[in-house]
Amino acid sequence: MIYLLQVNLGIILFYALYKLICTRDTLFNSRRLILLLSLILPFIIPLIDIREWMETRESLVMLTNFDYSTTIPEIVVGTSGTEPGNQVFVISEWIKNIYIAGILALSVRLIVQAISLYMIILRTPEKTVNGIRIKCMKDKSGPFSFFNWIFLNPDNVKEEEISEILTHEMAHVRQRHSIDVIISELVNICCWINPFAWLMKREVRLNLEFLADRKVMDAGFATKSYQYHLLGLTYSHKYGLSNNFNFSHLKQRIIMMNKKKTNGAGHIKYALFTIPAFALLLAGNISCSSEATKTDDVKENAVTVKPDVEEVPIDKPVTKDEAFAVVEQMPEFPGGMKELMTYLKDNIKYPKAAQDKKVQGRVIVQFVVEKDGTPTEFNVVRSVDPDLDAEALRVLGGMPKWKPGMQKGQVVRVKYTVPVAFRLQ
Repeated sequence: MIYLLQVNLGIILFYALYKLICTRDTLFNSRRLILLLSLILPFIIPLIDIREWMETRESLVMLTNFDYSTTIPEIVVGTSGTEPGNQVFVISEWIKNIYIAGILALSVRLIVQAISLYMIILRTPEKTVNGIRIKCMKDKSGPFSFFNWIFLNPDNVKEEEISEILTHEMAHVRQRHSIDVIISELVNICCWINPFAWLMKREVRLNLEFLADRKVMDAGFATKSYQYHLLGLTYSHKYGLSNNFNFSHLKQRIIMMNKKKTNGAGHIKYALFTIPAFALLLAGNISCSSEATKTDDVKENAVTVKPDVEEVPIDKPVTKDEAFAVVEQMPEFPGGMKELMTYLKDNIKYPKAAQDKKVQGRVIVQFVVEKDGTPTEFNVVRSVDPDLDAEALRVLGGMPKWKPGMQKGQVVRVKYTVPVAFRLQ
């Protein structure tokens, strides 16, 4: 979920930069490259971890001197009336299920569209028009293309329009625009909940039409005549994966056709486009990979606030090795995350003194899972009330041994953070 959050934030950032920098010129090929990078880089950059490299540079050590740790879903301990009780709210599970349901629904839709196009390719007869092989449609759908296939109903198109249409669709075919369409569709499926992913898909489609329109203009066809033909093409379009001649946003297309070509110097801004985006996404990656799983309160206090409760004493000596924040194999409570939440739910009680004082809030406890799996070094990184702090520490201090974390095949010490929210109902 954190990875998907980073991806969606990256798409928002790239879309904003694209609209700010790239939409006022006619450098459509450069735009196409930028749009593809804007779709792909948000999935790659979160996988890049430069913290280790930064920590080897003295001037950058302060930027990486954060208290990295991992958190579990928030444990909410509530009361009903005056009787203490326990509740566990795992909202992240509902979010995950809704997200997956959306992905599955859109994936089915994409598969249906692909099968529909495949069946049309198999069943539609071919014909040569102006030296170009086309699939002769019999319905009233507008001309469109998909990879190497061009679909057209010659009976619905005037003779003087056929050459323009075929030039337009051949531009889609020769420049392999269907690849861009499929990539944008896949990204849209993965990030369907993000409205900027839908906007990015629209920009990809629109820019492909700009490219095809430019090819028609370069071929020597009269601009005004071509524009009138566009306005006259009112056919319906039923095939979502294809590049269709009568794509929407005709006003924008006509404006671009009448716009003076941007000179070559305009490419400089495209060369500079990825620098701020890449830097911002990397910075966000450093932050999110270490802090995004914490609550906002931890972000504010983990570095600057001293623990409000002293460490819980333990019998075994604590090794002084460095405690990792994120490792290849994170520590695991016996039985997994579900058992950990069950353990906390069954053992944490709302202190009577805190109820009487009507004290509530989120206690955030951090601890270290030692190499032998023993939880140690319990610290309250966000204190609410001594009674609530003590209750959270009492239960967490009584946890059994964990399965220790692993890094590069070695057992290591790993930090872990647990937020416990006490709510009066």
